[in-house]
Amino acid sequence: MFAARRFALAASLMLLSTASAFAQTSFPMITSTHPVAVQRGKTVEVVVSGQQSFLGVYKTLFEGEGLSAEVIPQKTPVAEAPKKPSINNVKLNIAAAADAPLGEREFRVASSLGVSSIGQLVVVDDPVIVENAANNTLAQAQTIALPCVVAGKLEALEDVDYFKFEAQAGQTLTFEVFCARLQDKIHDLQKHAKPMLTLYDSEGRELAANDTFFFADPMLSYTIAKTGVYFVQVRESTYDGDQRWVYALLATTKPYVSHLFPMAGNPGQKIDVEPIGSAAKSKPRVPLTVPNELGVRQVQLDLDGAKTNLATFLVNRLPPVIEQEPNDESAQATRITLPAGINGRIGKKRDLDHFVFKAEKGKAVRFELKARRFGTLLNSSVHGVLEILNQKGAVVAANDATHGQEANLVFTPPDNEDYYVLRVRDLNSKGGDSFVYHVEADWARPDFTLRCDPDKAMIGPGSATAWYAHITRSNGFAGPVVVEVKGLPADVSASPLTIPPSMTQGLIVVTAAPTAQQQAVNVEVVGSAKVKTADGKEETLVRKAQSNQEIYFPGGGRGRFDVNLQTVAITDPSDILKVDVNTSPTRERGTVSTTKIVLKPGQEVKIDVNLVRRPDYDKTVSLDILMQHLGSIIGNPLPPGVTIEQGKSKTLLGTGSQGHITIKAAANAEPIEDVPICVLAHVSINFVVKISYASPVILVSVKKD
Repeated sequence: MFAARRFALAASLMLLSTASAFAQTSFPMITSTHPVAVQRGKTVEVVVSGQQSFLGVYKTLFEGEGLSAEVIPQKTPVAEAPKKPSINNVKLNIAAAADAPLGEREFRVASSLGVSSIGQLVVVDDPVIVENAANNTLAQAQTIALPCVVAGKLEALEDVDYFKFEAQAGQTLTFEVFCARLQDKIHDLQKHAKPMLTLYDSEGRELAANDTFFFADPMLSYTIAKTGVYFVQVRESTYDGDQRWVYALLATTKPYVSHLFPMAGNPGQKIDVEPIGSAAKSKPRVPLTVPNELGVRQVQLDLDGAKTNLATFLVNRLPPVIEQEPNDESAQATRITLPAGINGRIGKKRDLDHFVFKAEKGKAVRFELKARRFGTLLNSSVHGVLEILNQKGAVVAANDATHGQEANLVFTPPDNEDYYVLRVRDLNSKGGDSFVYHVEADWARPDFTLRCDPDKAMIGPGSATAWYAHITRSNGFAGPVVVEVKGLPADVSASPLTIPPSMTQGLIVVTAAPTAQQQAVNVEVVGSAKVKTADGKEETLVRKAQSNQEIYFPGGGRGRFDVNLQTVAITDPSDILKVDVNTSPTRERGTVSTTKIVLKPGQEVKIDVNLVRRPDYDKTVSLDILMQHLGSIIGNPLPPGVTIEQGKSKTLLGTGSQGHITIKAAANAEPIEDVPICVLAHVSINFVVKISYASPVILVSVKKD
């Protein structure tokens, strides 16, 4: 505790001491959106607030279809030269189409200074009521009529929000809060809310409460015994508060669905599902046509013409299997044939689910649990464990934490056996209706995943920045991956990238033409690779990159959080207009040019750097080839065995514009061809955030001859 406080104090002092060196311009950093809910078919005024400046916002970019926004003009404050005017919010008229997809939606605002960090809002079906802040007691409770969605704030310490409504005997009420999940992607929100729901009768007696259901967000359902007046309370579970802590309270008498069983199916398949929640009272089994799009989706059930709320459903092409109880022991195991998509449920405390399968010696099988993954739509209650048992009942493989609160294992059978058993259980021996899960049981095929860090590029005409593509190879895949950016406007280019077999990441330089005009667009980063199938045929795998947004950690750390929008924006002229480089050998026989470096093992090359600054930008700049923060390396495009010689480099330029970086190939560096790197010029926004401007790509090779 004391060490953490000392670190925080040191960080604060550093922040103060370097404040004068920070950039003159920064992208807007969204911290709250209020009201955070928008009803379908309506237009509502929304205030988007945050840090840095929202001056010059001209566009809003949304995830998905059905949302649009107009910027409401605001009076620009007067600032004394050389300071620029600054405002900490923007007002938008957001319109939701009548058929806009429901649920949480990411958005960004684009300004002349940059494109913002991610904001979120919720598209809903029911009327939206904005909270009256003077509702901190039962006597002050704000009157609402169900069904509705309340858009509120937990804006201060000990803030308690009460809402008053009438309910009829026999009605089942459901309340769900969207709050914590709307803060996970906020770029600079170092403490997050843990909201709590409590239901009271007309005399103020507590009837029900919940503080964690969808991870940190609560949900509760309650059947009313007596017609009358009732109250629902929303508060932070520790009585904390923050002006930026917005929420949307779903309050409904409609049939409600928290989960579905089975929770997975094949594209276009017509199946019956069990709704979990109050909707089960209307219909215990409901027909569902599975969406055609693969992946994690959200669906609505049709209850005789009435639509329920959204529920998560997984779409894949594995032959579906539903567990058959009783299967609590290996001798009762449900027989599966690989490949299979297993749908199951840990239906009660200490429930164990067993599935028996036939194995082939040396042929690896992949088992991946998909149920509960923080930051995604997978929100089952089960914290699953996967175990493989042999014929003697011994555990020969197990996993419970590959994906945070998920399990994933690859099992290679040591022999041919008709009796290997997969066991699924909850780590804490809990269980219940909402403990649904899906296990992908398939032969382990070569594959990869791709992510891109960071999630946005903000550059003025003629400037450039860098993205880092990271790949994770699996199941024996060891080949190269070609990465490209799709959807770029005509006056923006992205350098080509092929990540070779010996590397797990690579560099893309995004460059704006000198004539580029102000604009902002969402793009996709996509990787492709060729693999051999089991029958020896060649197959091309295509994988979309997961975008990574930078997230502040308390004390100044730099984390990342998965987001859905990858965005490019052309801004006003950048602080750094251009990063010019020239290379020269420091030992004989080095082959160099302005775009290529060829190193022999043990050889060094010096890269000279000259910055072209915007005429009014005279603040501190540092140089690097790596993207790093406080010793953590976020991106490293250098070939294996090639490193920066810090003692022979000038990277802290201060207010200067000339520096150099020396790189060296180790004596045992392996040959490699044309790996793209660049020199980064870092401009600090604050203690954590920096904007990086990139030189043109330099191709680095290591050759022994």
